[in-house]
Amino acid sequence: MHRYKILIGAAILAGVSVLLQVYKIALPMGIIDIDAVGVPWLISTFLFGPLGGIITSVVSAVGIGAFAATGWVGAMMKFIATIVMVLLVALFGKISGYGKKSMFLAFIACLVARPVLMVYFNYYVGIPIFFGIPTEVAMQEYPPVVFLVPNAILAAVDFWVAYFIVFRTKIKARLNAER
Repeated sequence: MHRYKILIGAAILAGVSVLLQVYKIALPMGIIDIDAVGVPWLISTFLFGPLGGIITSVVSAVGIGAFAATGWVGAMMKFIATIVMVLLVALFGKISGYGKKSMFLAFIACLVARPVLMVYFNYYVGIPIFFGIPTEVAMQEYPPVVFLVPNAILAAVDFWVAYFIVFRTKIKARLNAER
């Protein structure tokens, strides 16, 4: 695939991601919102591979930091939460291809990695910086399930919505078709 397709596609998907965050299309679930901000990141990874996913992730995080109400802290937390999924999907795709079995295994890895990673980052980074609550107090006030469940739901939403958009609509085949 030509690099210009990767760059243009990644940039467009980054813009979509920023718009989803800025206009707050989300379902509140405690202190975490269930949103579709990460869906374009994974669409980019499915379509353009690791380079596209990383470009979309970085550009989106900068845009979210600059324009969203959550500022740079929200952008950083979204980046940490979703880049792990982008990298896992890219890794499984690179090793085994983007077939159903490989992507199911990638989903299981995302379903475990994102929630576990975000429990740590919420306790030690997000809550202390965003809310000004010390880690020890946050651990007493918020049990790990407060972060595990929403992040597992977000992992499932981001992954499967992106997967169905790319592979059920045949957009990947159309994009790769010679013209």
